[in-house]
Amino acid sequence: MRALILSLGCALTLTAQEGQLPKPTSHHLAMRDQAGTWIAVAKMYMDPSKPPVVSKGTETNTLVSGGLWLKSEMRAEMMGQAFEGHGLFGYDTHQGAHVGSWVDNGGTWMAVSKGTCAKDCREMTLFFEGRDEAGKPLAFKEVHTQVDHDHRTASMFVKGKDGAFVKLMEMEYTRKK
Repeated sequence: MRALILSLGCALTLTAQEGQLPKPTSHHLAMRDQAGTWIAVAKMYMDPSKPPVVSKGTETNTLVSGGLWLKSEMRAEMMGQAFEGHGLFGYDTHQGAHVGSWVDNGGTWMAVSKGTCAKDCREMTLFFEGRDEAGKPLAFKEVHTQVDHDHRTASMFVKGKDGAFVKLMEMEYTRKK
């Protein structure tokens, strides 16, 4: 592990000395509208026979590493408890895919997502593997939409036993003024 980190550090140093640091692509530039502080309203569909549980929070997104990555920090109250989540998202030019990672205090596993975008990257669909409360694997899908400069939405789905995705949560974001 130590040798890998040293090798990576040397490669990055050589790349920087040659002046070949990567420039943001159109995929990266599309993340600019997501930067800022957002008021989030989440609707969680815990039981299909009951109305969704509504929670509110604040998400702060910051472009980092020359605009190649978007760092996300979420704080909210969900079901009467403090919720905290952290993510890092971007576009991997080598994979030709949007990628990300997410951790929060709702579980001990890390979501590592991969997906595509459409509509000039104003709509992104990501997939990741997770775990249920018993530790069994689950497949998830997220759809993020940049409605306009001050509004975003996100929906999360879980794959059911029949192979169809079922909505777990939807969020509406409004830029904090």
